Amino acid sequence: MPAAPTTPNESKRLAALRSYNILDTATEEDFDELTELASAICSTPIALISFVDKDRQWFKSRHGLDVTETDRALSFCAHAINSPTEILEVENAKEDKRFMDNELVTGPMDITFYAGVPLVDISGAALGSLCVIDSVQHKLNSSQRKALKTLARQVIDKLELRKKVLELDNSRKRIKRLNELLLAKEREATQIIEHTPTAMALHVGEDMEIRFANKMMLGAWGKDERVFGMNFKDALPELDKLDFPTTMRQVYRKGIHYEQKEAHMLYMHYGKLKEFYYNYAFTPLKLSDGSVWGVLNTAVDVTDIVKSRIAVERAEEQLRLAVQSAQLGTWSINADTYEFNASDRTKELFGFLPDEDITYESAVNQITEEYRDKVNSTVETAIKENRGFDMEYAITGLHDGKLRWVRATGKLYAADDSKAALFSGTLSDITERKQDEQRKNDFIGMVSHELKTPLTSMKGYLQIIGQRANKLGDAPIADFTKKTQRQADKMQALVTGFLDVARITEGKIQLNNDVFDINDVMRAAEDEFSVSCKGANITFRLCDSLLINGDKDKMEQVLINFINNAIKYSADEPEVTITCTKAGDNALVTVSDRGIGIPAADIPYIFDRFYRVENTHVKMISGFGIGLYICKEIIEHHGGTVGVQSEPGKGSDFWFSVPLSKQPINNTSR
Repeated sequence: MPAAPTTPNESKRLAALRSYNILDTATEEDFDELTELASAICSTPIALISFVDKDRQWFKSRHGLDVTETDRALSFCAHAINSPTEILEVENAKEDKRFMDNELVTGPMDITFYAGVPLVDISGAALGSLCVIDSVQHKLNSSQRKALKTLARQVIDKLELRKKVLELDNSRKRIKRLNELLLAKEREATQIIEHTPTAMALHVGEDMEIRFANKMMLGAWGKDERVFGMNFKDALPELDKLDFPTTMRQVYRKGIHYEQKEAHMLYMHYGKLKEFYYNYAFTPLKLSDGSVWGVLNTAVDVTDIVKSRIAVERAEEQLRLAVQSAQLGTWSINADTYEFNASDRTKELFGFLPDEDITYESAVNQITEEYRDKVNSTVETAIKENRGFDMEYAITGLHDGKLRWVRATGKLYAADDSKAALFSGTLSDITERKQDEQRKNDFIGMVSHELKTPLTSMKGYLQIIGQRANKLGDAPIADFTKKTQRQADKMQALVTGFLDVARITEGKIQLNNDVFDINDVMRAAEDEFSVSCKGANITFRLCDSLLINGDKDKMEQVLINFINNAIKYSADEPEVTITCTKAGDNALVTVSDRGIGIPAADIPYIFDRFYRVENTHVKMISGFGIGLYICKEIIEHHGGTVGVQSEPGKGSDFWFSVPLSKQPINNTSR
């Protein structure tokens, strides 16, 4: 049987192991809970926390095993620590040349399966391993491997904490030894306190007179040396409210040591109310006859440590609840190896079963063909160039064949000493939204198509009526017919606009460009509303001639839409003002009203397709939420911009700005 090779820095590794003072110590519940949890997670009867000593492996915690140690030559863990960054997993030791004739395999223990995560401390020394053992062949899944690594980190955390506790305990014992020196000479005591790297103070008498305090304690109090000789209550009224004198008097009277860990305190510090966490202790100082002559006050400021831990715990809990409530999937990709880790929800969205392994390649293969290459290249670019990732794409489920639309967002998290860089993020199901958008597009297309036929007929009838009115010399009827014909033309243009919604979404729109004066659009709108909207107070303020190169009808469509909205969302007697000004190299048209206004939360989305403000004021106002979207697309295709400024209850200013033409008006234009 080949023995495990020693590690390259064996002497340093053994020194690191012994620095924890863990060998041959009694069992501890914290460690036993971890081995019990490891056994349950990995479905193995045995789980061990093993430390590899010079000639043996010793078990700090053993779940399902009575043996406390074995010879190092027989140790599986001695092999594991030679690859401190990897899990050593032996599916069948009876077929593994390293272990097939090992007494632990051939003997009563009958080890067949072994998996061990090296226990690597903060210095990089592999102390031993957290391992699980079974007498039958076994294989860990990705979740079990991940959980075993997490538990191993918990073992190291507990070791480090235990080490720090021992160090603190040793420090406390050292402080007690110093107290013995203080009994002889108070002057020597004050010198020791002054040079101790811990906040310390000396109190004497029932009133806890401050005999001395070092600079660290004075800084913690927010005081200076003027408090020396003062009673605690008079010198520190801020802390007196926290009842410290009562506790110190109990220590003084009974001669019993008192301490608190991570005690929360809120008090005035240099004139400001601040929050602190302290590990503090009150130690009675006794004479040779056992009587107490003073109290040593020691304190360690752990505010930053505690607040950081609380912040991390709170952030983790909030993130967990947010992900759970939003039914988000989570995922991560190793930036070097592209190893892919996915939550159960992510697996579900890709059509995998919860206990199935899912690789990056298998996930990409479920993306529909039209998006697959783009997603793959975008991920690679995001990792290489440290960019954010936000994409919507379609997936065909592996097992259920179901088509789902998802939105994936992610970012790159830099590597550190313990792990490689990770590209990770979330995945959300947007299938319903995509289906709603498709249904809306289909509905608009269907309705618009059905409107074409009656409109064509109506235009024919109006043409006949107009011709007869001209023959009869009936000027009013001819004029009304002409205006009605114009409205029918505009309605037909609107219907065409509805039919173009899908193409607009794809970035396609047709413009019949010509050079015209923006005032012509203003006059046409004024003529329109002078007949169709008698009840509104509408004021048009024309500007100097400003030439535009664009589609006049569509520009008029935008203005009329803005005015109609201003009237629709105003009070019983709408007041609307339309102005035109020159703004740099652009013509700026603004429609102002004194209507109900728009909530600030809705303004960023007001020009989005199918978006409607939902509140009690607009509940009875009809609309599809596409008018402003079409207006935005028309103006942007002219190279311009749209916007709105609004305040609820005071009204709104909708505006559009389009570039001025560098060409003169074509006299032969329509």
